[in-house]
Amino acid sequence: MSAVTALLVALALQAGEQVEKAAWDPRDAGPDRIDVSAYPPEMQQRYLLFSQKCSKCHPVSRPINSRFDPADWKRYMKRMIRRAGSGINEEQGAEIYEFLKFYAGQVGGKR
Repeated sequence: MSAVTALLVALALQAGEQVEKAAWDPRDAGPDRIDVSAYPPEMQQRYLLFSQKCSKCHPVSRPINSRFDPADWKRYMKRMIRRAGSGINEEQGAEIYEFLKFYAGQVGGKR
């Protein structure tokens, strides 16, 4: 992620947009963070973007505990980009998708 993208993420978060939160889901009760310290630096940066953007609408535990394969994540991210108030643009969606695809490879895809 470029420094400009990181700055834009920070500014968007400071704007404090109000977004309607999603209804509770059983995956919300699972772990709510990932230890990314051993991940490549670009994945660590993408994780920050992922956790900041995705937590606007639902707990971060929801995607962390979803065992989607890359194709599922691509469809899901397209939906999230279109979601009103998500604040996720195409470039950010691509960065988040790359993180989720990497993460799916670490933990396995579909259960």
